[in-house]
Amino acid sequence: MRYWTVVGLLTLTSALWAQTPKSVIGFETPQHGWLVLPGAGGKVELTENPNDVKLGKRALRYTYTAAAGKLNAIVYLEAEPWAQGFRFWIKADRPALFALSLQEQGGERWVAPFWVSGNEWQRVTIALGDFTLAEDTKPVNNKLDMDEVEGLGLIDVSALFATTPEAAILFGDQTGTRVMWLDDFEFLSDAPARRAAPNTLDDFQRDYLVWMATAYTSLTREAGGMRVEYDMPFPYIFGALRAVAPNALRDTKGVEVVIQVKTPTTLAVFVEEQDGERWSATFEAGGESKPEPKRLLWSQFAITDDTKGKGDGKLTPATVKMLSLADWGALTEGGPTSNRWLVQSVRLVK
Repeated sequence: MRYWTVVGLLTLTSALWAQTPKSVIGFETPQHGWLVLPGAGGKVELTENPNDVKLGKRALRYTYTAAAGKLNAIVYLEAEPWAQGFRFWIKADRPALFALSLQEQGGERWVAPFWVSGNEWQRVTIALGDFTLAEDTKPVNNKLDMDEVEGLGLIDVSALFATTPEAAILFGDQTGTRVMWLDDFEFLSDAPARRAAPNTLDDFQRDYLVWMATAYTSLTREAGGMRVEYDMPFPYIFGALRAVAPNALRDTKGVEVVIQVKTPTTLAVFVEEQDGERWSATFEAGGESKPEPKRLLWSQFAITDDTKGKGDGKLTPATVKMLSLADWGALTEGGPTSNRWLVQSVRLVK
């Protein structure tokens, strides 16, 4: 999927604003350079409402309508070839998964997803190393080349993929009018520092989460991990899920979740392969005084009934594209529908 036409949009861009390189876009003047992706819906404007401005006197407001199969995104067509990362403030009117996208002239598109908790400003710092090749993009050289990037975009992923009737069962109703605010978008000349963590899928050291919550579940980043909370009077699939880069689980024997759970329950780990097969295994947790490792080997996983026959009937770790954590005990009679977890890390068993 191409998100913009190179020649036409770059011509439009040069006519609208000067090409002077910028390190910070503060949105204090109309010449900020962001526009609605042509073909997408919505309206971009500046707001002076102090409740919707993080720094300075103005911020960008993007208003749009979420509907099944409808892309909602804004783009900026003056990508700085020297940039090694990006930092910005963002707020949305409800919890949602967004993504920063980079489009190369050769056709490769790179994405870095991040979770927005909703109704509060949060800072997001993304390094070039955080981007992965978009699933629907044909590889060219499998390398992100900033000097080939023709533009970047901010996409509401939830509004694109979680608005179908099928997804509503898991994520609730995501359709309707939505608002996103953006302030102080900065291009970084140095990559944000990342502590190397061998054999780790996620150690939650970024200042944002790459996970997405199911309905009635809140996700927040805190020192030492990801907080998962829910408090409802009825059972539901409370949990969180995240994308897994191709081959990220290659040559692994399983996963280990380091977690602390307030109320004893049965948690499930789900992995979904590229062919659509989904596999699950469970473990008991609850009452720990601190996060403890819970190890599951691939040999303990069983295919889910609803995905039997979609693939070869064999779990191949290298083809896993999604990993989920869910409170399976909440679906049983008398199971807890109010609980709190702290996920400290998700490790790879070698």
